[in-house]
Amino acid sequence: MTGPTNEYASMQGARCAWFVRARHVPDALAKIGLVGPADRLVVRANDFTDAFRSAFGAGRLSFARDVTPEAFLDATRACPHPAAGGPREGHASYADGAGAGYDRLFWFVNSIGCFGLRVADLRGLADAARDAGAILIVDNTVASAWGCLPLEAGAHVVCEGLDRVAAGELAERAVGIAVARDARGRGRRRVADPLAADAYRMLAQRLGGERVQPSFDVSGRDLDALARGFATLPARMQRHDDNARAVAEYLAANPYVPSVAYPGLPSHPDHEVAARTLRHGFGPAVDFELPDGLSARGLIAACPASYRSARAGGPMTRLSAPRGDEARFIRLFAGVDDPLEIVDSLDQAMRLSCDPPQP
Repeated sequence: MTGPTNEYASMQGARCAWFVRARHVPDALAKIGLVGPADRLVVRANDFTDAFRSAFGAGRLSFARDVTPEAFLDATRACPHPAAGGPREGHASYADGAGAGYDRLFWFVNSIGCFGLRVADLRGLADAARDAGAILIVDNTVASAWGCLPLEAGAHVVCEGLDRVAAGELAERAVGIAVARDARGRGRRRVADPLAADAYRMLAQRLGGERVQPSFDVSGRDLDALARGFATLPARMQRHDDNARAVAEYLAANPYVPSVAYPGLPSHPDHEVAARTLRHGFGPAVDFELPDGLSARGLIAACPASYRSARAGGPMTRLSAPRGDEARFIRLFAGVDDPLEIVDSLDQAMRLSCDPPQP
């Protein structure tokens, strides 16, 4: 079988992949019911806290304080769960037949994400997840499959908002979900991964197995946009990443900007991890703080209108205010447009806002 889901699975190095119509990754996970009512989900995604609370409720959720394995283990220990103790009587997992009685533990992290664009050490986190009996889910939306391969690093499931893959041409938001093969390594180093096999069974039960691979509620038009997007993704993503780096270096040198978070800057706390984990660059996103007296609403209003109306994942640079319009925090997704025009627009907006001309 050929098609965009197969191409996506191949890019990810996955056993199988599916597309699901959903606003974002937490919405997709809730729609397919991957995390059951007796399961525990440990999350580090502080820029999506409300989305997770809305999708899953407090009963199944706990939040890690950081992206490190230690933080996930602490969050798991703070909320004891049957999965950590293995099989118990009285509960049959929806992933297995009757009599296989144990609940599931899931860990969720972004390859690039959270406020400050943190980068997780996916190999270390995957090793810790296996020791804890946790299925590791990685949101790869910012980096994309071109910029990071979480399954290669040991994750069990990788999810990605597909706006950037489709170059901003989706009529409705969609999420790609891919699952790892049930064995890791090659030759004598090849070892079985029961957690990956469990993840596949759960996803296949909900979305269809390797021979089916349907796309749930994703229109033919959007599937065509994704197919076109795969052909141009490497060239586009290289431009996105290169432009983000140029903008981040400008902002880091701008006296009006108190702080900049971009994994490619040596000042970023995860710079060394990012250099090991990410491919081809450091992602298309830049977070930065605004000076006193300037709100996100004010800066965005002072920039060209295209920065406000740009489609997610499309060719134009996009600005957003993930902490709210009145906060002094901006997230920029670099497009493929001219980085000199981007920094000139930002420079003029900040100069006019911080040092307006006198009458």
